Amino acid sequence: MNEIVKIHNDLTNEKLGKMNAKELDLFMSICHKMRDTGTDRVVINFSELRELGHFSATSNKVLAEELIQANSKLLEFKVLIKNGPKTKQRTLFKEFETDEETLTVTCEAWEETAYILTDVVKNFTRFDLDEFVSLESKYAKRLYKLLKQYRTQGTYYTSKENFYRDMNVASTYKNPDFNKRVLHPAVEECRKYIPSLKCIPKKGGRGGAVLGYNFTFDREIPPEQLKKKIKNEFNEFEQQQLDISELEKQILSN
Repeated sequence: MNEIVKIHNDLTNEKLGKMNAKELDLFMSICHKMRDTGTDRVVINFSELRELGHFSATSNKVLAEELIQANSKLLEFKVLIKNGPKTKQRTLFKEFETDEETLTVTCEAWEETAYILTDVVKNFTRFDLDEFVSLESKYAKRLYKLLKQYRTQGTYYTSKENFYRDMNVASTYKNPDFNKRVLHPAVEECRKYIPSLKCIPKKGGRGGAVLGYNFTFDREIPPEQLKKKIKNEFNEFEQQQLDISELEKQILSN
């Protein structure tokens, strides 16, 4: 039997770059709800989306329209599934239906695409989602999502070409304009949640042209390492207490 190969582009960066800020919030909120459901059909109330995406001021009609617009952009994204000589194309969702009467959106992923939706919010906690939707700029949201993928490394390097693509900016965009309108505002806004964030352009070639960008920030300690660290510190403290007690006995005995 031929092995089935799934081929897809980097959805978390390039394809999501076509969405505006509100559409990104909606999509990330839906992915967060679907993260642990696999291919199960999920019905999400508008009230849940309002809470997850901070859409308190958005009317039901507008919210439904924005959901449709977000999915319209996702329909451009295709997953190719190759099985020997056969190639099948899939969109992300098998079903995506908004209902203004019941105030719900019903989503169901294809078996072949469920893992992609899971990858979008992989290791993305509810706390991260709250931070993500509170960012105002679409560029800040894209940068935040990129940086969170490297949360435990504390460093992220990308070429200028790839970064322009991820930010959904034309490669012809002049560097001063890019810095002023995209890079610097995005970095400044992300510092709200990543205070140690720094960006150092990598330059080279004739005239010192920008070749890429190196982002550095305080790395996050994985939960399992954090538990081990706390346990070790507690053991050291206990040992220290024992040593002090022993010292007191020695002093009193003299």
